[in-house]
Amino acid sequence: MILKEGGNVFKTPDEALTQRIGTPQVRPTVDFIQKITGLEFIDDDLLGTTGKKVDVDGTFEKNSSGDLDLNTDANKISKEQLIAKLSAWLKSKGVADEDIMNVGRKKTDGWIHNAGDQVHFRAPIQGGEGYVQTDFMFTDNPDFQRGSKRGGTAQFSGKDRAMFLSSVARGRGLKFSPKFGVVDPAQGDKVVANNWDEIAKILLAPNANESDTHTVERMIELIKKDPNYDTLVGPFRDAMAKSGRELPESELSRIKQLSGL
Repeated sequence: MILKEGGNVFKTPDEALTQRIGTPQVRPTVDFIQKITGLEFIDDDLLGTTGKKVDVDGTFEKNSSGDLDLNTDANKISKEQLIAKLSAWLKSKGVADEDIMNVGRKKTDGWIHNAGDQVHFRAPIQGGEGYVQTDFMFTDNPDFQRGSKRGGTAQFSGKDRAMFLSSVARGRGLKFSPKFGVVDPAQGDKVVANNWDEIAKILLAPNANESDTHTVERMIELIKKDPNYDTLVGPFRDAMAKSGRELPESELSRIKQLSGL
């Protein structure tokens, strides 16, 4: 059974034109995209959980991705250049000019959608087994975006991780921007750090580095003895409680007891 879900940019009034993609199909599909665009996407450029969902239960839902999020270096290619490359390939396959681009809400059954910092593409899975929405996510700082859009763990998702970074930054009088890095609101959101080693040292501990920012679990471990621990995790704890999640106050209490706080 093909599940018609995932990205929702490409659709007719009656159905979605893209579907989820099985984890084993991700890399071959990205390789195909590389061939038609001339771009290169290393595994770390597959953002979030793209291509990483593997669960022993064997179900398609837990071993697939809704779309492909690709880290795209704006220093190497512009949105206009990418659209031109994708359009040229589509034309070579007989797609008419008027059918290539989505146009707001008037036309959503095209092949390319230009929106903000992203270009969405209805990409053939493995070159021709249904279609998956592919999001080329443009950035001037691909190294930062690789970390900013990192996926999560079984307990804390990538979204949770971003919330945790934001919580800790707030506790230190700063803000965390998934687009720009750590910024200082007292200086008009001036960027303080957009390198992950620097971010780790500012938010977590002087001896922390990029790898320490990968999971919420590791970040909690690093800051649990910080005298301002409650302030640093407060907003995150509140967000977890509001969504009915376990971060549990009990878990925080356990961590604090173990650390002697």
